[in-house]
Amino acid sequence: MTPKQRYLFDVTGYLHLENVITGDALTEATEAVDRYINTPPDALPPGFEVKGLHQHGFAFDKSLESLTMHAATWPIIKEFTANQPRFARGSLKHDKHDLWEPGEHARVNPGGLHCARDDYGWYSTRYEVDNGSIYCDNFVCFPYFTDVHPGDGGLIVIPGSHKSEFTRPETLLTLDEEDGIDPVNDPVFTNITPKAGDIVIISELLTHGVLRWKPQDRDRRFLVLRYYPQYTGRHNLPQPILDRLSPETLELVASAPYGQTKEIVKQDQVTLTV
Repeated sequence: MTPKQRYLFDVTGYLHLENVITGDALTEATEAVDRYINTPPDALPPGFEVKGLHQHGFAFDKSLESLTMHAATWPIIKEFTANQPRFARGSLKHDKHDLWEPGEHARVNPGGLHCARDDYGWYSTRYEVDNGSIYCDNFVCFPYFTDVHPGDGGLIVIPGSHKSEFTRPETLLTLDEEDGIDPVNDPVFTNITPKAGDIVIISELLTHGVLRWKPQDRDRRFLVLRYYPQYTGRHNLPQPILDRLSPETLELVASAPYGQTKEIVKQDQVTLTV
């Protein structure tokens, strides 16, 4: 990580990496996302299904799988896990306005505020700084494939809330029927608006939620990639998904004892071999 990245993440609890997926890599990933979204459910390969999210989207194409260890995020993933990373799962999120009937409210409703501390208890997730490095044992990377503009909706966060020592008041988020949030009475929130090719990283300790997707002529497409230290928990990926993965990704997915160094961690950049 760069000193700037460490400072910003430590202060805010998130990073917005701009224009890091570019050229052919972005084109191929965008086309793969489109194929998954437009494939009928009964025609999807084994292991893939649509249950709210497009499940296991990271494994649908090598262009998406490679994003689990993208050059821009790999040093951050290693530092956050003290060089002991484990990739847990990664699905594709697709938000669109999608009215039920003309004049009715959008089907995509705002998501309530949440974070690991509130959902699972203060003891569930750690964020520490030691010897100039950040340790964050539960975080998510969001590679984006479409643009989000101010006023569109999408991801909202409370910057700095990953360090909060107090319980969040249940009434903090004020919803209205148009935007899902009252920006006048709730100025504490930041609406993050990535562009295609950007990656957003958040600690799961960061209080976050989602606003309704308002554009009727554009949608929001991004991956949800989750990471933990290798010595906590195990993946629950089905065998048909594991069978599609490259050796490097399988190593990243694998659990391992504390202190063991995975071969991929020794690499500054990881290239999938299959």
